[in-house]
Amino acid sequence: MVKRSMLVVVTASLLLAPVVVTGPVQAEVRGANGQIAFERLRPGAIDAPGQGTVFVANPDGTHAQQVPLVYPTDVDAPIDWSPDGTKLLISHTVRFDSSGNCCLPFRPAIVNPDGSDFELLTMEWAPFDMACPVWTTDQTRLLCGTGEDPIGIFSVRASDGGDPRRLTTYPFSPNCNACDTPTDVSPDGTRFVFLRFFRENGPGQQQVAIYVEKLDGTGLRQLTPYGYAAPHEVASAQWSPDGTRIISETTTGHLFTVRPDGGGLSQIRLQVGRANYFAFHPHWSPDGTRIIFAMFINGTEGLYTANPDGSNVVRVTDAPTGFDDAPDWGTHPLA
Repeated sequence: MVKRSMLVVVTASLLLAPVVVTGPVQAEVRGANGQIAFERLRPGAIDAPGQGTVFVANPDGTHAQQVPLVYPTDVDAPIDWSPDGTKLLISHTVRFDSSGNCCLPFRPAIVNPDGSDFELLTMEWAPFDMACPVWTTDQTRLLCGTGEDPIGIFSVRASDGGDPRRLTTYPFSPNCNACDTPTDVSPDGTRFVFLRFFRENGPGQQQVAIYVEKLDGTGLRQLTPYGYAAPHEVASAQWSPDGTRIISETTTGHLFTVRPDGGGLSQIRLQVGRANYFAFHPHWSPDGTRIIFAMFINGTEGLYTANPDGSNVVRVTDAPTGFDDAPDWGTHPLA
């Protein structure tokens, strides 16, 4: 799967000015807003397989607890709360063979927030390289993207990873390991948003566009031009809880939203003073009143929350042992 080295090169070149953001405080959330889940990379894990750990915490960063896993996550493996807030979906795990060599085929896993009932979906039908980062709203199926033949997005049973149903067919040269990547399902459960990577100009010129499609595989629509949304491991796109907006990030690390019909593209101006920053992996709170995202700023990286208009930026984690990213905000009760 994709690695973080490109992001490090990009963010290391930023000249950062002083910025004032508030430290961890009690987040003001309402309704179904619950705990966050995120990935924390071990030191030196930029390109090392199997160096990701999963944490859950309150949305202000308190009561952070590592989720014990049978197999570690890969670098930048998305973590997704189940719609009912009881399970975590690990998009792909890293497994070593009996000789300690990496790697066995990448496969998703489902686990309780306390680490119990860890279930690896072996998916014998699937190719080596794949990731399953998305639940359907009824929690019966997962959306998976494959990086080898058969290339595309497939819907599979959440219970065992079986019954694969093709949703997309990748139209470009199959020289990719991310090709079509699902990222979220609409709140009404009828459509999904995904990233289509374009690599025909070479790995160093990778571009991505955001698409939506119905869950029956029809109604394909492109929302952004290639080269606007960020490619590589920071790429993401998430539906707002009211279904009216999709949030993502630009190639320069600025958040933006776009309507599901492709109109109304609008950048979010994060209120962090005059500092340069690189924000990525944004998600919405379940009630839509806040967003959560990872951000490089002032030489450090961590998770932050803000209002959807970019105001009231609050630091949630300080990534004391590495990088914190791939956050998801669920409805699991606060600790």
